[in-house]
Amino acid sequence: MPKHFRKGVKREHHFLKGLEKPLERIAAIPGVKKVIPGRIYASDARGFEIKVSRETKTGLKLIAKSDGSVQDVFLVVDKADRERVKREIEKMGKEW
Repeated sequence: MPKHFRKGVKREHHFLKGLEKPLERIAAIPGVKKVIPGRIYASDARGFEIKVSRETKTGLKLIAKSDGSVQDVFLVVDKADRERVKREIEKMGKEW
């Protein structure tokens, strides 16, 4: 795996507060090849939440919200595994 990846999560840039451990859990789901955190935006979001936003050409796009910020997270997932991965993330989301 390239040098900026550890436990399946790209670590070249910053994460929202509290996002690192949930992303490691998502990276451990069978079928998830890579987890790539994206841009961080200012927001009026309160609390912590991760949800699946939509499918992309290479996998899934997630939206992570944490006190005052929102971050895009991209997953590389094969087409055949996307629905199962989406259900797993939704199930995990109830624990956060």
